[in-house]
This record gives sequence, structure tokens and C-alpha cells, in this order.
Amino acid sequence: MLRTSFPGLTLAILLAVSAISLSAGSAAHAQVSENLTICESGDCERQLAELERLARKGSGDAAAVVALAYASGDGVEQDTEKAQQFMEQGANRRNPLAMYVISDWYQRGFVVEQNAEQSQRWLDRAVKTGYAPALYLKATQLLASNTVTEQQQAVPLLEQAAETGLLTAMYALARLQQTGTLVEQDLIAAGTLFARLARSGYGDARQQLQQVNQQLAGTEFAASDDGQLLRQAEQAMERITVTADASLYRSQLDRLVNQLDASGSFDNRSIGSRIRGVGCADTGSPCAVLSPGRGQSSLGDVLSGNRGGN
Repeated sequence: MLRTSFPGLTLAILLAVSAISLSAGSAAHAQVSENLTICESGDCERQLAELERLARKGSGDAAAVVALAYASGDGVEQDTEKAQQFMEQGANRRNPLAMYVISDWYQRGFVVEQNAEQSQRWLDRAVKTGYAPALYLKATQLLASNTVTEQQQAVPLLEQAAETGLLTAMYALARLQQTGTLVEQDLIAAGTLFARLARSGYGDARQQLQQVNQQLAGTEFAASDDGQLLRQAEQAMERITVTADASLYRSQLDRLVNQLDASGSFDNRSIGSRIRGVGCADTGSPCAVLSPGRGQSSLGDVLSGNRGGN
């Protein structure tokens, strides 16, 4: 059964993460309502028309954004057929964002018929591109497994995603390192990640950092300059909350259009040649991120911070 109400990844959420940096060095976070409508009364008509043109010329990023607009009815009349058409177009061009979103749609039964096999197929393809949100989601699936072998396969995925600055992956990896779950306990590495997360105001990272510093108390590292810096990070600046409004995201649509135009990859001369898709990192386009959910196993408890470490 198809769903027509728009769950999960909305156009606003998609654009939010490109408007406010996800890197852990930033202390600013966007506060986004899932019900925020970006485009009203034709506000985005020009941008969406231009993105649709670019999508038809081969831009996977543009296809994904246009698909989300049609899926949610944000800026255009809701049209799930066009949403599916554009998202499949982007995914078939191996665009990581499109593959990730269509996997989510198949999992939820939104726009397309619910199909767990197709969802996993597209997620695995997105993982192969190194797309951080896909790496993180795949890792959470493996961590929920009942076998240690599969659970251990999640670790390199988390490490790869964490290297990109994906906060959810950094937190999960830090918890594994802190508790010695699936990896050798490494309090210094965990503390370093928690310190970066604390500066971003992420969840209970500051509390976890305090616990790590307590565990390190009395060690040679604690007496070093690096140990002092780790303790000082407990006093990291307070999180700055940016309340995002529709105008911010409309400017992001403009930015995406301009960058895709400037790339020269989708002009009339390039049709049929350079259409393998353009990744988020290459164009600065939106990249969707799922928040970490609580698992139902002890691993899930560890990752969500419900239990302390060794």
C-alpha cells in the first residue's frame, strides 16, 4: 500500500543540512520543523523549474531535489508519479543522495510500493559510493544483527562515516571505543570524538566526555597537555541554535542551481556523456541524514548512551 503523506525526509530537512554545516567543528545547528514549507505562492517556481531542467539534462542532485518537491507538494502540486520518475532517474545515474532517499521510500512504502529487498539494494549501492548517511544507516543495521561477525562489519563503516564529520557516526563510534564494544577500548580516541561533539552541542556528548575524563584520571595521559585539553573541552561553548526559516532554504535552492550551472556538466553539449551523477560533496547540494534510533539489543543501549562503559 502506498503512502501519500510525506514522512521522514522532507525538502526542508534535505536542504537544512547543506545550509548549516554538519562538520563537528561547527557549534551551530539548524532547528528544522518537519512540517516547514519552503515554497509558497510560487516562491520557488523559478528555482524548481531550473532544477527540473538540470535534472532532465543529467543532474542526479537536481533530480533528487525535484523528486522530493513533487513528493511533498512543496512548491509544486504533489505528483507522486513524477516524484518516482525523478528519484529513479537520479538513482539510476548512481547519485548517492537519490539512491539513499529511494531506499528510504521503499522501506517506508512511500511513493513506491513497500519493498524491503529493493530498499536494501539501493542502500547497499549508496554505501558503495561512500555516502556517509548510507554508511551510518548500514552500520546500524549490522549492529542490530544477532551475530558478532556482522556486528563487527559495522565498525569500518562507522569509521568511514565519522571521518566525513557525520555527527551520528562520530557518536556511535565514540561509544564503541569508550565501552570496548566490538573494538579494543580506546578512551583517548573516544574522548577526542566526544570533545568535538561537545563543541557542536551534540546530545549528551559533554556528559560522556566527563565520564571518559573520569576514567582517564590518574593516567599518564591525564597529566599531559592533551589530557588537560580534553578536560577543558568539558567547558565547551554552549550550543547555538539557529531557527531555520523558509527563506534560508530558498537561498539554498539558488545556490544549488548556480553550482550545477557553473559546473558545465549539464549544458546542451554534455547530454548523454557526463551523466553518471554528481555527488553531494562535489556540488554542495543537500545531503539527508537520519537521526540515530534506539536499538533493541544491548548494542543499541550502548550506542544510545543508556549504559555506561567498562
